[in-house]
This record gives sequence, C-alpha cells and structure tokens, in this order.
Amino acid sequence: MNVSILMLAARIALAVCLYAFLALILFTLWRDIRAAAARPPAGATLFSLLRLREDGTPERFYPLQKDSCFIGRSQSVEVSLADETVSVVHARLWKENGRWWLEDLDSRNGTLLNQIPVSKKAVLCAGDRIRAGRILLEFRPEDSSQPASPADPLVTDPPA
Repeated sequence: MNVSILMLAARIALAVCLYAFLALILFTLWRDIRAAAARPPAGATLFSLLRLREDGTPERFYPLQKDSCFIGRSQSVEVSLADETVSVVHARLWKENGRWWLEDLDSRNGTLLNQIPVSKKAVLCAGDRIRAGRILLEFRPEDSSQPASPADPLVTDPPA
C-alpha cells in the first residue's frame, strides 16, 4: 500500500469523526433547548382558581395548567361551574406577557372582579376574587411545596 493512500484514508476518517462530533454537539443543544422551552421559566408562579363557599371556606380547586382557559357552565370548559346563574361560556382567563387577564364574554349575569363589573379585559393579581353569577372564585398562586393529600377536603378536577 502506498503511504499517500493511507494518509488520504486517515484524513477522511478524521473528517468523519469531526463531523460526527459536531453533529452530536448540535443534537445535544437542540434537545436541551426543547426541554427548556417545555418547562416553565425559573421563578414562574403557577396559579389556580379556588371556588369559595358563601362563608368564604374553600370548596373546589381548579389548577390553571394552560395559558388560556374558559369559565362557564359547560362541561367542555376548563373551569366548569354547575350553577344556573353562570353562562355556558361565561368568562376567559389567559396569560399574556407574564400576566394573567380576565374578560367577560357577554355573560347573562356579568362577571365581577373584586366586586367591580368587568366591562373590558382586566389584569389579575394574587388574591383577586372573581364572581361569575353566584359563584365566587379566588385567583391565587399554587403552593407547590404542599402537595394535595388524599385526605384533603378540596376536590381537584383531573387535568384536561
């Protein structure tokens, strides 16, 4: 065998190894970027709605797992409230630029935010109270350090 043929084979093998190494690096970066995009940003607070009884005690827990959800009497909405004073699709909650917003969807009995009628979209803050018909909901951050136990009296809807 000629030395020049061996040198050519060595160069080709080295080039293949370098391209394989670069491909591995790019694949790893792509996988890490996709994983980072799928999880919430560090320090991001997850929110939920807490249905309150007339005396103010908690009755039901609705985690806000998507960046948009609807409140209404329909079984197909994320926050389903079985009450005749709530419209089929009563209001909408959505997250935009890191803030949660509330909008009434021309409901029959209107939507109140902290006892003020919602006539256009409104920003929500932790502790705000939303009234849809006779139903009172509280917008609050989830306490991820305290997972719900089976003995918890609150009923949590299964994820949609």
